[in-house]
Amino acid sequence: MAGALVSAAIAVTMWVMLAQTDSLHGAQRATARIDAIKTALTVGAGTGGAAALLLALRRQWLSEHTHIRQVASDQVAEFDASERRITELYTAATGQLGSDSPPVRLAGLYALERLAQDHSAHRQTVVEVYCSYLRMPFSPTPPASLPESELAGLSVSERAAASSAHQAARTVWEQERVVRITAQRILTQHLFTGVSHGPDPAWPLNPSPEEPKFWPGIDLDLTGAVLLDFEFAGRRVESATFERCRFVGGANFAYSEFIKHANFGGARFEEGSGHFMSAWFGLRAMFLGTDFGAKEAVFDGATFTGMTFFEGAVMGGGASFEAARALTDFNRSWGAVRQLPEGWTERALAADEVMPLLEQRFSRWPATNLPPGSEAWTLIVPESEGNARATSN
Repeated sequence: MAGALVSAAIAVTMWVMLAQTDSLHGAQRATARIDAIKTALTVGAGTGGAAALLLALRRQWLSEHTHIRQVASDQVAEFDASERRITELYTAATGQLGSDSPPVRLAGLYALERLAQDHSAHRQTVVEVYCSYLRMPFSPTPPASLPESELAGLSVSERAAASSAHQAARTVWEQERVVRITAQRILTQHLFTGVSHGPDPAWPLNPSPEEPKFWPGIDLDLTGAVLLDFEFAGRRVESATFERCRFVGGANFAYSEFIKHANFGGARFEEGSGHFMSAWFGLRAMFLGTDFGAKEAVFDGATFTGMTFFEGAVMGGGASFEAARALTDFNRSWGAVRQLPEGWTERALAADEVMPLLEQRFSRWPATNLPPGSEAWTLIVPESEGNARATSN
């Protein structure tokens, strides 16, 4: 192609310039013809150089686009291979959770944790697997042995068989208890914010930079789960459903943050108390029919920024809302309902009154607090105090 362009350029140039020599005679005509040939050759050389440059540019363009296509193809292949490896790891780990062997189930829990830590896009899926495992039926009390009245009529060998069966069942129960506590611990340790003010002491808090294992944006669904000595202090989630949960032993939600919804409807706190000191509740806090047991339900320093429901809540040991506060103008798109436990109400701050704080070591609010008479928040107080304040005003 380049040769053709050069030849055409020479031919055209020579034809044009030779045509211009027809009117000349003798030596002038010969000299003009020689000059025409030189010019045509010069033009041809220039055209050849331009053509060579164009060809080089075209080759470079083709090479670059071929490289780009190859890189894209390699990236797609690498992504597909990575997704296949993740799928294989996920399938193998979830298969381990169905094993009859407790060590194999524990290995599956740790394999899923490693997968989620390394691949953030799959964290919510892994969390849902953990939640599903914890929602599976489990009795918090060990299997009971046969009563002596039933053992009395058995032969020595039958009594030995019954004792052996009971011991085997007890071992299975204890092993499953260990697996479930491990699942709880792995799940909640990645929701820990570090209980740090961060650069800005205002709520909600930023995760501490010392917590690189924090998984943001997680939703929990532990509906109907049996949770053992549940430690959720300083944890943050987008939303959490603990509906109809059984909290056996302590249940610590101090400093926890529920950015959107927290549903404890129908939950039961057994052998311990519901501890929500300085907890943060976002769009909706639901404690409908929650049984807090015989111990005091602690909401000291808690913050309610949206709809709140305590209708039907059972508080056998009473409740404490010292220095608890509620946002006055919360998200109306979800309604405008705040129904506190029986015996508690909200009251506005007086013009010269400052919102009280818990002891500073128990409060995550800045020491400067709110300005006196702030209209943004109300204080949660016993109804008797609220009525007395209203009467005095």
